[in-house]
Amino acid sequence: MANPFTFEPVADNHPAGSEIGLALDKSGNPSIVFSDLQTGGLILAQRSGGIWNLDSVGGLISGAARPCLAIDSQGNPQLGYQDKASGNLLHAVRTAGRWSFTTIPTRITPGPTPFGGAGNVAFALHPGRLDTQSRDVAYFVYVDLVTDGLGFAHTGTIGPTPVVVEFDPNEKIKFAGPSVAFDGSENFFVGYSSIFPTGAPQDIISVRSKHIVDIEKGTFSDPTVIESSQFLNVRRATSIVQTGSGGCLAYFDMASKVLKASVSSFGGSSIETVATNVGNVVTPSAALKAGAFRIAYADSDAVKLASRSPSGTWSSETVEAVSAGTPSLIYDVGGTANIAYVANNRIRFARRSE
Repeated sequence: MANPFTFEPVADNHPAGSEIGLALDKSGNPSIVFSDLQTGGLILAQRSGGIWNLDSVGGLISGAARPCLAIDSQGNPQLGYQDKASGNLLHAVRTAGRWSFTTIPTRITPGPTPFGGAGNVAFALHPGRLDTQSRDVAYFVYVDLVTDGLGFAHTGTIGPTPVVVEFDPNEKIKFAGPSVAFDGSENFFVGYSSIFPTGAPQDIISVRSKHIVDIEKGTFSDPTVIESSQFLNVRRATSIVQTGSGGCLAYFDMASKVLKASVSSFGGSSIETVATNVGNVVTPSAALKAGAFRIAYADSDAVKLASRSPSGTWSSETVEAVSAGTPSLIYDVGGTANIAYVANNRIRFARRSE
């Protein structure tokens, strides 16, 4: 039998509805970023010695937009998010106790300004284990609000920025829900969905993935179409993780109420059912535990954790029997599960050694 989860309240008086971000430092200490729904102010919570300390970031995030968090190799927190006032993509970094903010150019078509608004922000820091010059460079993927195309930008010096991930020159196809991940060889992958209006009752929606082919030229691969149908409804964020031999792209089909995972390994791939009859509108959070895939999600009655067996079978267990917002899941190097979510007007943190 698996060990039970332990639970900690992180912050009170926080109604459900906003997204949160979870990250671990090199020692496995967790940090959580979330927003005050009244003001839009970003707050960073960091756990040290079993105590959660809160830090007001100073930035204002747009509505219920997703704040993205990573801890760099020096232990500094870095954020990517959509600015409430301008709609632009902001990159925030805290060094020596002070926050600095940079507006990231995101316009992927010619225009009078390099900024035009960025939604659905996804964010990761380059690990820099192999390419040490790129260590801690911030990689962003987002929806360009001028064109509804998918864009990529970075804070490094190699290669152009921003560039197109995918864009419909006729501006009919809209893109949504990007997620990003590096694999063990430091290749950069993107999962996302596309929405094509047919004029009929149902749009054609597809789930796709791409990867960077040449960072110096700013080029991405052709899209891999995982699933495409008028009977598919994927409008929430995807979640992607990668290993050296494959990956897992999790997404929720609102039409069938099925949580799915596209699992690839050694050149082959399959769409697997993670959970059926999900009673919530789910944004999944995929993670790796010693090369195995795990997915956290919030059903209508509980926060749940789905685990994949070596044979490809998924099983779900209840983390906490509460109605909750979107969870964020990460495993540390020792195999400890870390999950953050909003429940009962509190930011909650659950942990279990496995």
